[in-house]
Amino acid sequence: MTLKKINKLIIIILCIGFISSCNQSISYKRPQILANFGSFECDTQKLSKRSYSQIWDKLRSGFCLDSVHSPRVDKEIEWFMKNKAFIYRSIERARPFLYHVVIELEKNNLPFELALLPIVESGYQPYAYSPSKAAGIWQFIPPTAKEYGLRRNWWYDGRRDIDKSTKAAAHFLKDMHRHFKRDWLLAIASYNTGAGKVGRSIKKANYTLGDKTFWDLDLPRETEVYVPKLIALRDIISNPSAYGVKLPNLRNKPTTSFVQVKYPIDFFTISILSDVDEKLIHQLNPGFSSWYFIPSMNQKLLLPNKSIKVFKKRYAELAKIIYTNKTHTVIKGDTLSRISRLYNVSIKSIKVLNNLKSDLIRIGANLKLPIKSTSENLSQVTIGNKDYKIHDKTITYRHIVKRYDNWYKIAKFYNVNLKSLLKWNNATKKTTLKVSQKLKIIMKTPVLSKSDGVKLRYVVNTGDTVNLISTGFSISREDLLNSNKLSNSRYLTAGKNLIIMK
Repeated sequence: MTLKKINKLIIIILCIGFISSCNQSISYKRPQILANFGSFECDTQKLSKRSYSQIWDKLRSGFCLDSVHSPRVDKEIEWFMKNKAFIYRSIERARPFLYHVVIELEKNNLPFELALLPIVESGYQPYAYSPSKAAGIWQFIPPTAKEYGLRRNWWYDGRRDIDKSTKAAAHFLKDMHRHFKRDWLLAIASYNTGAGKVGRSIKKANYTLGDKTFWDLDLPRETEVYVPKLIALRDIISNPSAYGVKLPNLRNKPTTSFVQVKYPIDFFTISILSDVDEKLIHQLNPGFSSWYFIPSMNQKLLLPNKSIKVFKKRYAELAKIIYTNKTHTVIKGDTLSRISRLYNVSIKSIKVLNNLKSDLIRIGANLKLPIKSTSENLSQVTIGNKDYKIHDKTITYRHIVKRYDNWYKIAKFYNVNLKSLLKWNNATKKTTLKVSQKLKIIMKTPVLSKSDGVKLRYVVNTGDTVNLISTGFSISREDLLNSNKLSNSRYLTAGKNLIIMK
């Protein structure tokens, strides 16, 4: 190649680089808050020692990502300006959770911009599902949820659990930040599309000259919008008046708190004990998919602060009635010694009653308790000057056997003892299962009710159909649709809360 051709090639390469940089129009500026930390490292843990009247002030103090001036960010700001109602709806949905999310980010020393990520992901909708089967405010897909310890079964989906999914998201984002050599934009991009795709895009981009950033990568369209959208939202929250946005008054104090629950209890009864509307209880505790709150899956019940004192008092009183001569479901951390102290009974009596040969107990096991009744009337209770019937009833749910099902898998899915499952279905471990076969699953109904009728609740999962649900609960399609004011089965979407009348 002649010297003239080489010079011409160099000029072409420089022109391409110049044109590319002009098209991107990217520039960076460190947020002012970083000057307070004395370094360019995000150190939000220090904010725990500071006092803020508004949660917005604390959020702004913990914004750590670079300010980015780019047409791509401007375009997302323009979208938010045309859709301010979306911002307000998202903030309203975030109201009971935002304080807890910020505290978790603070514990992990993460940028507070990440508290806005659920707005981008789901609009802070706890029951949001995506076509890719992602769920919850953080939109975990099943494989990632499993990797980060978010368990799922018929009763519960950890992806929708606010507390546990936030902890998992913080863990995942820290992992991605470390994986991509402390580049937060790449970490956030990988949260959306996966580390593999981001890594392959970096490798591809590195074949050209110069260091590459997020803005240089060829990523899926959704991801290319995802990161600028978060930065745009951060810019709006940083200076809302400049964008004509009026943020609601949110004090830097929790409006909700977690309460430890020892015994399984249904949401209707929780509503009665706490004087909180049942729908709000569901909204605050979206991890549970049915009518029961089960401590072995999550011991922490989220309630409005104003309701916690009355709930604790009434719950303790009711527990003395409904859990006498009953059972204790073993949860993580339980020992026979702890259970004996909890119920004031001897370890020996528990072992004798349950035919235990050793002190080993299994999580999820139901232990019979040698306790005499503390009430002469176990059929009725008065709470808040209202009388309620106490039930110890069960219903039979019918599981339709699918391909690859087995007895162990089904027992685990419904959180039941394998021996009980086999007994209900007159089977043994060697009994062959057939696809489409219907199996009996015995489930407890709510503890309290106003009448003899039973009202259950079920959250639609991906893959559920009207036929599947109506068969499971042994009700007609028409009753299922009418009870939930659905004109047809097309309106049965994942995440929808259903009422089941029995």
